[in-house]
Amino acid sequence: MVLQQGETLGILLEAQEDEAVRIAAANLAGDLEKALGAGLKFGEGTGKHLLVGSIEHHRELESGKIRDALSHKEGYFIRVVGDEILILGADRRGTIYGIYEFSRRFLGVSPWYFFADVPVRKKETVEIPDFFELADYPQVEYRGIFINDEEELEAWVKGYFHEETMGVLAYEKIFELLLRLKLNYIWPAMHVNSFNLKRENGELANRMGIVVGTSHCDMLMRSNNREWKPWLAKKGYTDVEYDYTIEGRNREILKEYWAESVDQNRDFEVSYTLGMRGIHDSGFETRGLQGLEGKELLAARIGLLESVIDAQQTILKEHLGHDTMKIFVPYKEVLELYDNGLQVPEDLTLIWTNDNYGYVRRYPGAKEKTRKGGNGIYYHNSYWAPPGGSYLFICSIPLAQTANELMKAYAQGIRKLWVTNFGAMKPLEQQISFYAHLAWNAGRPDEEIEDTMLFLRRWLNETFTGNIGNRLAGDLARFDQVTNVRKLEQMDADVFAQYGYGDEAAERMHFYEQLTEECLGVYGSLPEEESDAFFQRFFPQFVAEFFHLPCVPFFVEDHRSNPPAFSHYFVPK
Repeated sequence: MVLQQGETLGILLEAQEDEAVRIAAANLAGDLEKALGAGLKFGEGTGKHLLVGSIEHHRELESGKIRDALSHKEGYFIRVVGDEILILGADRRGTIYGIYEFSRRFLGVSPWYFFADVPVRKKETVEIPDFFELADYPQVEYRGIFINDEEELEAWVKGYFHEETMGVLAYEKIFELLLRLKLNYIWPAMHVNSFNLKRENGELANRMGIVVGTSHCDMLMRSNNREWKPWLAKKGYTDVEYDYTIEGRNREILKEYWAESVDQNRDFEVSYTLGMRGIHDSGFETRGLQGLEGKELLAARIGLLESVIDAQQTILKEHLGHDTMKIFVPYKEVLELYDNGLQVPEDLTLIWTNDNYGYVRRYPGAKEKTRKGGNGIYYHNSYWAPPGGSYLFICSIPLAQTANELMKAYAQGIRKLWVTNFGAMKPLEQQISFYAHLAWNAGRPDEEIEDTMLFLRRWLNETFTGNIGNRLAGDLARFDQVTNVRKLEQMDADVFAQYGYGDEAAERMHFYEQLTEECLGVYGSLPEEESDAFFQRFFPQFVAEFFHLPCVPFFVEDHRSNPPAFSHYFVPK
């Protein structure tokens, strides 16, 4: 099949098709317009056309390869025969992934067309091989990101979308990005606001097909940092603490706080975090256990947390009315309680963690592997820590290390949920893209997982013209290795010797100088429409590292682009 510039394709969608699929189909129409100046005409099936939908609405087509592909959750099947393009999904997200895979593969629309200004290249024609077929499905059930330490992202949102804070306009683009990357899950921003405070945020996620959860410190879809005190004020409650040891009225108000969140989200596709920590990623508050010490205190804390989980299970049973994913994260001080006998119900998914710097610290044991709720992992490519330990804006964890650690996790049965902290998302496009590829393909033969240089070359060549992957892939891998020795945000004047070990300081500086010059050469060779995407992805980190600048990230609008580029710059403190 050959699609010509300017021609219109018909698209057939069943009337009962899910709204999330309709949104993706509308985005496909926009992709066709950008790439070919073409369009989609809904409800038309003559001439060249697309037949799109979930298998539940196309049972008569279920046979052979289609049945095999669509027997897996979120699987999809694409087939081109004659004048028909068939895109079928096992469910609504499977159909969406099929739509966006078609757009990426044949129209050349990058998932990063918005958030990294990757241009959609105009085409005269698009050729699709006759009898083309593609069947695919994910290996990890829930694959998501955690937007964290997001202040600079919110600053850009305010300037670009003119939203008061991150809301539906920003999340609409974030959710679309996730779906184009074949991800399905998010822990939303929790520093600048509470996702839960505005019901329309949850409605949008559900409408688009994204599953929403909350991190290890936020229970039953609450985001305490920005939600607890406003909720108390709205209710008129005083003399209330976020402490389950205080029985009576205080405890009942806590239950009410959680129950109202379940009521608000009961019709949405969400996961609920159970357990309890402090208000904002702080330790478990237990004022009522003062005076206890040693083993007696430990036993009391374990019993208290078990009673919290029991109460939350009761709330879900009474207010939800259906099954949903429930998670428990044995992280920080909660891990000690788990290791000393805390009983976690079988239907909760255990979410293990890495050491915050790219190494998985714990795997499920034989008994944990058989749990009904399964196992997940919380990984970091961005981390807020005490002074000297953070790496918020530049991730230098090598892709090969991420692959090695997460593949070990997959082999150890961690396959229910993967969620990775990517900070404010930029400039981690490369890491997010690789992570999405890894979560989708883990456990099957894949050259780009086994050799991350292949992934880097392919990703660069798909994003930019000029076959630059062959020039820069090795440099990018080397950058991660060198920068991971000492991260930018952990740099001090006396870290690298100038008179020992072969003058390691000069060697490091020379590497960044060479890399910057190489990137400048590539930058100058690119078409003008690709310069924004290249600059914002690569130059801030190289230049800042080379000059050892103590920097803060800052997003600005770049008015050379239309719409303004989502460029970010480093601004010296």
